[in-house]
Amino acid sequence: MKVDYKNFEVEVIDDKNHTLNSTKNLRQYKTVYCEESQFVSNSKHGIIIKENGIEISSIIIYESGGGTTIIDDSFIIEDDKIWIRICNKIYCFSIPTLDLIWHKEFDFATNFSFHKLKEDFIIYGEVEIFRITKNGEILWRFSGRDIWVNLEGKNPFSIESEKIRLFDFESNEYIIDFDGKELEFNSKTTPE
Repeated sequence: MKVDYKNFEVEVIDDKNHTLNSTKNLRQYKTVYCEESQFVSNSKHGIIIKENGIEISSIIIYESGGGTTIIDDSFIIEDDKIWIRICNKIYCFSIPTLDLIWHKEFDFATNFSFHKLKEDFIIYGEVEIFRITKNGEILWRFSGRDIWVNLEGKNPFSIESEKIRLFDFESNEYIIDFDGKELEFNSKTTPE
């Protein structure tokens, strides 16, 4: 996925076939970020920054945990930074150098998507919903009776006007405000 930012082209990709320390990789990155020799990485996301068509920096991030792929809601670019979610972590890198500013684990399972909300971010995790600052500080977290996955076809996570609507695995509905306070709960379970 390519995005123009200022006079740079930022490309964010899945590179699941990349092998650590191999000279046979289709793409060679200037930096490889792999903590604790994660030989069992199930997600590998690359970031390439070009200026006037010339690559000036690139990085591949190896992570393990709940596997992720690159979609529209995988990263946010602003303020000369890129925040990217990979597995259950968020990474923040500077643009254009791709120097690591911070990274942190949030949901212990996986972070499905990542959204801008005013001056903060909302993370849609498998187990919890988070609101964090641009520096990775947790403002609040919210969990329900079950995971935020729904098999009945209901959208488990949606940001609406001044609220967030959630459906858990059992199809219980939760409506919370942007401060993480529950406004409404509708149980799917019918009393006997």
